Amino acid sequence: MNDSTTQVPERNDEPDVKKGMGLFERYLSIWVAVAIVVGIALGQFLPVVPETLARFEYAQVSIPVAILIWAMIYPMMVQIDFGAILGVRRQPKGLVITTSVNWLIKPFTMFAIAYFFLMVVFAPFIPEALGREYLAGAILLGAAPCTAMVFVWSYLTRGDPAYTLVQVAVNDLIMLVAFAPIVVFLLGISNITVPWDTVALSVLLYIVIPLAAGYTTRVMLIKQRGIEWFDNVFMKRLGSVTPIGLILTLVLLFAFQGEVILNNPLHILLIAIPLIIQTFLIFFIAYGRLQADTGVQ
Repeated sequence: MNDSTTQVPERNDEPDVKKGMGLFERYLSIWVAVAIVVGIALGQFLPVVPETLARFEYAQVSIPVAILIWAMIYPMMVQIDFGAILGVRRQPKGLVITTSVNWLIKPFTMFAIAYFFLMVVFAPFIPEALGREYLAGAILLGAAPCTAMVFVWSYLTRGDPAYTLVQVAVNDLIMLVAFAPIVVFLLGISNITVPWDTVALSVLLYIVIPLAAGYTTRVMLIKQRGIEWFDNVFMKRLGSVTPIGLILTLVLLFAFQGEVILNNPLHILLIAIPLIIQTFLIFFIAYGRLQADTGVQ
């Protein structure tokens, strides 16, 4: 997962909302590695589990994976206060950098870098048809900012939580209208067949439904119980859902693809190269623009 969300340092006059990092946040890399190993092992030693779950699919979209992704991103969607978007007028530069990098730069640099490596440099090692499938995956990754983890990154970098909330809300709104056209365009110029039903269903399942459910839940609970109960009781109870959803999603994904990974270790390594280059490129673009616009040294 990668995102180029720019964090704006907290102001000194704001209350300290930071709390000690929990076990999950402190050892996130370890949990991810464990989830990968468990997923691959599950696919190898209990193949009946992924085989059974793989049957629940519609338009090439896995329903079990969709449910787990809902669990991962729903708590984030519930926190989005669309009324807070007006507050961005205080500090517009960070939001401008984030949205421009996420939607005007990242999808297209991902496509260019992935195409160059997967279809040109690594052509002797990857069959053309398979290379186009890998390229399609890179395009989908580049066009979808991973907002589900933005709050974790904001916490780790001591970002302004309220401003992070605004950035997530704006990017989710842009994703509603920009994700599908960008993906279809880049897949089209790559001579990859556009699975229209899959693209449309993905936007509905992973963006529209959780966003609508989160907004409805927020409005109803605040109206019935008040904002203090919502923040201090409901959100605390919901806090463990995201990490559980993240880990189970990784386990299931690697259970589905474990055989492919074990049979093609060289391909995994080759795919990682353009993704790593893209990640560092986007980081330095966003960080460089932030320094230039704010004068941070």
